[in-house]
Amino acid sequence: MLVSLAVGANLSIEEIVQAKDYSLAEASRPAFGDYGLWFTVGFAIVATVSGVIASVFAVSRMLAMMTDMKLVPHSHFGMPGSVQKHTLVYTIVIAVLLTVFFDLSRIASLGAIFYIIMDIAIHWGVLRHLRKEVKANAAILITAIVLDVIVLGAFLWVKAESDMLVIWVSFIGLVLIFAGERIFIHKYQNEES
Repeated sequence: MLVSLAVGANLSIEEIVQAKDYSLAEASRPAFGDYGLWFTVGFAIVATVSGVIASVFAVSRMLAMMTDMKLVPHSHFGMPGSVQKHTLVYTIVIAVLLTVFFDLSRIASLGAIFYIIMDIAIHWGVLRHLRKEVKANAAILITAIVLDVIVLGAFLWVKAESDMLVIWVSFIGLVLIFAGERIFIHKYQNEES
């Protein structure tokens, strides 16, 4: 909130729209000159790089854990090393492909859609299967699901008017994920029995 106030105090709406992705750096220019701009850009680069590194390692670790639990399929593709090293490589390859084929706003939109759908699925799973075991309040879970659906619906409505590609890629991605997971779980259950 303070960052938004600082940007709004130093730039007009037109200047914020024109600066777009670097409005915070541009807002530091009136207060600190070119040095403020470059100082802010430097901090943004460090924050972005550290955030990306942390996210990549967190995602790859979670993916490795889910692989060990036999919830996610895994292939070594001839690579040496542990499952976590493999999932780290897979995560980076997927991130690079997303970066090559989509701009930052589309990647963020895809992430938002997948995250909200995942959030709905987790709440639904807790409500249906774990509510009594974890003593979850059904009203809170249902409220969270309803709010997620409202936010997702509004977001998809906006994207449908401005960028249908994001919706189609999300839909195709979801179909591939659900189909792949269904096939994997069916195959794994057959191997177990």
